[in-house]
Amino acid sequence: MLQNNTSVLARRVVIDGDFATLAYEAGWAREAVVFVQVEGGHPDLVVATEISPDGINWIRRGEPATLSADATIAELSLSAFGNWLRVTVTGASPEAPARILIHVNGKS
Repeated sequence: MLQNNTSVLARRVVIDGDFATLAYEAGWAREAVVFVQVEGGHPDLVVATEISPDGINWIRRGEPATLSADATIAELSLSAFGNWLRVTVTGASPEAPARILIHVNGKS
């Protein structure tokens, strides 16, 4: 039987520039699905996942997704990612901010 865990990486965070979550330790998981949601109006956002051997140095993993201005949720899937992961969001600005929620669901 698979075990799973859902963690909140960002809850209703207003961003007005490039954003990255804190490092999330997920070495116990075989795969992960990241959900990036927005509340209210927002510009087109590019969301991506990054992995790290130490939680300090980061490498982009997988293809980024675009969360268009008329969408409210995007997902990214990861497998074979080592121990540390984080999520980045770009496209917001002081003139066009976004309120985001980010969840990661890991399965082992």
